[in-house]
Amino acid sequence: MSTRAPAAPPRPQRGFTLIELMVGLTLGLVVITALLLLFANASSRGQDLARTSIQIENGRYVAEMLREDLRLAGFFGELSVTGATYSQPDPCSTAPTGWNGAGPLGLPTPVQGYGPTDVLACLADRKAGTDAIAIRRVGVNSIDPATLAAGNAQHYVQYSYCVIDVASPRLVFGTDRAAFTLRNRACSGVNLVRPYVSRIYYISDCNRCGVGGDTLPTLKRVELVAGQLTTTALAEGVEMLRLEYGFDVDGDGSPDTYLRRPGATGASALWSNVVAVKAHYLTRSLERDPGAALVGAQQFQLGATEAVATAADGYARKAYSSAIRLINPSASREVQ
Repeated sequence: MSTRAPAAPPRPQRGFTLIELMVGLTLGLVVITALLLLFANASSRGQDLARTSIQIENGRYVAEMLREDLRLAGFFGELSVTGATYSQPDPCSTAPTGWNGAGPLGLPTPVQGYGPTDVLACLADRKAGTDAIAIRRVGVNSIDPATLAAGNAQHYVQYSYCVIDVASPRLVFGTDRAAFTLRNRACSGVNLVRPYVSRIYYISDCNRCGVGGDTLPTLKRVELVAGQLTTTALAEGVEMLRLEYGFDVDGDGSPDTYLRRPGATGASALWSNVVAVKAHYLTRSLERDPGAALVGAQQFQLGATEAVATAADGYARKAYSSAIRLINPSASREVQ
């Protein structure tokens, strides 16, 4: 008979030694630290990308908005502006003037610029050293004056299209619907009216101003709506606005010289002769960027205007410029 060899006794269990445990913990900490650094860097890059994207988006939005509004400046409907005289009414007035249809045709200038030293009472918390611009036109949509509510406070313009109304005024400007009696082309009824649009763009020191507000520079717009001036914040982080105006000297509809304001050369440099605008503005990030503080103070040359110096305050900045043609004033000169 064969006999089975006796089984070897089981080996006793043993745990990690202290050295093995310390090595394992150290390796685990190294891996965790590397992962945390990776996530932190990714989060930081994401925040930087978000800050830059918002800043660029605000700059493009401002450029497009100013371009669209300036391209419509001086739109006075189907009215022929030949021989019109222009005035510069107070854009802060809730009772606008500058319209005259009873005698020589009178119109407000399509644009009017205001430099850093010009004071406008309706521009609350205006940032020092910045420009402002007033834009005037009529709305693109016509309205039947019969639909206006009694006691309407919005200003409208009505033109006379009836060729047999020789003695009638060329236009009526006001708020009273009973005053809009000028006739249409068929001379069979009253003509439509267009709302008056008056806007001022400027830079404010704050977005939400007042007690408990912020110090974030913001592009704002003051608009005359239903007899009241309404201020609207448009784009945060816009801290500088500089404007150059292209004046048409020879009357061909093209700018011959660019100035910050009308010169002392007489009629060739009046606001009514502006046919183009160069807009220069500076945007900054909404939050401080630790890396931007290392750049130090910077200088930005905004067109032919004075250079703008900025401090090393931790905000990233970008400069933008755009040249905008005023289609209505320039086109009316080209056909003359």
